[in-house]
Amino acid sequence: MKTYIDLHIHSTASDGTFSPTEIVNKALKLTEKDSPVVIALTDHDTVAGIDEFQKAAAKHKDRLTAISGLEISTDYHGVEIHVLGYNIDIHNKELLDRLAVCRESRDGRNEKIIQKLQEQGFKISMDEIKPDKPGETIARPHIAKLLMKKKYVSSVQEAFDKYLAEGRCCYVERIMPTPEEAIHLIKNSGGIPVLAHLMLYKKLDSSQKEALIRELKEAGLIGIETYYNTYTPVEQEYVAGLAKQWGLIETGGTDFHGQNKPHISLFTGQGEMEIPQKVLENLKY
Repeated sequence: MKTYIDLHIHSTASDGTFSPTEIVNKALKLTEKDSPVVIALTDHDTVAGIDEFQKAAAKHKDRLTAISGLEISTDYHGVEIHVLGYNIDIHNKELLDRLAVCRESRDGRNEKIIQKLQEQGFKISMDEIKPDKPGETIARPHIAKLLMKKKYVSSVQEAFDKYLAEGRCCYVERIMPTPEEAIHLIKNSGGIPVLAHLMLYKKLDSSQKEALIRELKEAGLIGIETYYNTYTPVEQEYVAGLAKQWGLIETGGTDFHGQNKPHISLFTGQGEMEIPQKVLENLKY
């Protein structure tokens, strides 16, 4: 019997559009009846959605396994690198304290982005940005939606491409931990640190990517995301080779964000992705 797996999912606790409960329900609806399902909630720099996620999953424990996770944004010599954490203790004080600093940085960043947009002539304000659901973290996608609502752009993607993405006129950096610090936080909370979507780091060439992995392995990295929704077969094989070379476990996920990335579906990514059951062999859950 097929096991449905997706270990990279975002909810309204960060920048997704489905609540943790809705993600559980959607995962069950998309899969064959009685088939095992393993999903991980990996919101950006927060564990705020985990309690709800686990409570919703507990109602379906006969076939659904819910892994508590997160995705920490880090600064690697000026390049934003993401580190996933699995099976974390969401009550670990050191982790929660550091994530609070990350959120404060994100909030201040939002205000600076709005200010830059105002300087560009856009008539918008922070007061106009409303979360789609209670408790939802305000982030760049919300600003993009406001720009679209006011008809300054035709889509969220256009807002990022023209104004909000790194290198664009209204982009604002934020304070982030180093990858080594993220690995420490995850391991200290009992979790498994995994390097996310290596091939998305376009600023790093092959030798720099391998240097990154070497440094993070020395810092305690346990795994690497080998299966990802945008990877070509060649990229996937390359990452799998690095995993073998450095003794890292392989994981995989779609990076599901709901309607903020409508072209990405749970379990299948952009339509043809399939995460093999072998990724669960070394992932304690």
